[in-house]
Amino acid sequence: MIKLYLILIILLSGCTTTSGQPELRSLADIPPESRETLIKNARYAEQNQQFDKAIVLYIKSLDQEYEDDTAEVNKISNTQIFYNIGMLEVKQGHDELAVTAFKHLLLQEPNHHLAQAQLGILYLEKKQKKQATKLLIKAITADQLRLGNTLNNDYKFVSLDSNSPLPAYSAFAVIQDLEGKHQQAIETQQLVIPLSEQTPSVYTNIGYSYYLAGNFVEAEIQYKKAIDIDNKFKRAWLNLGLVYTRKGMYSKALQTLKQVMPTEHAYNDIGYFLILEGRYREAEYFIERAIELSPSYFVKANVNLENLKLQMNKDIDLAYSNE
Repeated sequence: MIKLYLILIILLSGCTTTSGQPELRSLADIPPESRETLIKNARYAEQNQQFDKAIVLYIKSLDQEYEDDTAEVNKISNTQIFYNIGMLEVKQGHDELAVTAFKHLLLQEPNHHLAQAQLGILYLEKKQKKQATKLLIKAITADQLRLGNTLNNDYKFVSLDSNSPLPAYSAFAVIQDLEGKHQQAIETQQLVIPLSEQTPSVYTNIGYSYYLAGNFVEAEIQYKKAIDIDNKFKRAWLNLGLVYTRKGMYSKALQTLKQVMPTEHAYNDIGYFLILEGRYREAEYFIERAIELSPSYFVKANVNLENLKLQMNKDIDLAYSNE
């Protein structure tokens, strides 16, 4: 077991300082302390955004014992320590290191549903849908059984509580959307809302499910709810602009996108979406306008315009060939 910990210490030493230089995590600099003290200091470091230091202290605590007079309420297991390490790596965007921590945890406790949920989310972000689905279903099934629901194949969930792994349900809704099950995705995300009423991403996620289902009115409502909570939440503004573009409300789409990007980028993004929709004449106007606003450096718009002209020429050739 100690060898595995040492391997993990090496894997978790890939962090950087604020100067961008590699920082070697050295346990030799930390004097021997009791497990309780190390964990207490790790939590304090975590609260103060000193995530690397917290990870080192958590790892160091794995090889220490609790003092005889330590109260049970202050004791945490090795699996909980690995979970804490994994979550700290997630916060820092160190996905591979987080995967390593959660995998090691699941070797010790295969049915740890919170670790299953987090690892499933990481796999989904890596576009490994099969592995993600398997882990997320395990986590959600365990939670639903805890809530008294024996799941059938239709995955009808009962209401969640504060102990439910909400990110697992949100991630599973993404999978439902990927499979074209938009109504089920909406129902899954609606269970999350009562416990995350001030989380803009929840409304943006459900708004996107409505968008995919073709319900643009409800999608707009959900995106606006997200913006009301956080008017700097970029994804909600972008998706709302997408809705207006889809509805042909170009002036409104432009004003919406300009909330989070320069004007020329807003024109280009509308044009690019219209290309994807096959609305080439409309797209041409927006892309040319983007170039007019920023001709010297806006390479992306020029590329989009060239691609647009190629596609339009193909359509013309196809029309003649059909005649």
